[in-house]
Amino acid sequence: MGAAEKAYLENAIDRFSPQVAATARAGLNKLRARFPGARLMVYDRRQSLPIGFAPADRGSAVFSLVLYPRWVRFFFLEGIAVDDPEGRLEGNGTQVRSIRMDDRAAILDDPYIRRLMAQALKIAGANLKTGSGGVVLKSKLIR
Repeated sequence: MGAAEKAYLENAIDRFSPQVAATARAGLNKLRARFPGARLMVYDRRQSLPIGFAPADRGSAVFSLVLYPRWVRFFFLEGIAVDDPEGRLEGNGTQVRSIRMDDRAAILDDPYIRRLMAQALKIAGANLKTGSGGVVLKSKLIR
């Protein structure tokens, strides 16, 4: 991860409340440990900060962590294809499903959610364990 990109991401996270920033950092740490090869695709927006987790060999993300002013959500970008018998993923669109993150991102350690993540990776044919694990700034806010 380049120093400039890492600094930009840290500054972008710091724009949010301490609680949202702490939740996001906890989630990022857990996801980075689980998917060390994923490229982080950062899309800086005025009211949100989407951070996509994409394989090294292509641009489309499988998951994203999105910071909002009052909470953080974890998105399955092909969530409609994931078999979720407990109905824990939220959303009724034609593609994406998500779940709200708790303060310490413990939801990412939940065995059920981990199985859904493994299923999503299989559906996408993606490997997020190998690769450079860099950060790609897809858009920056002009300050």
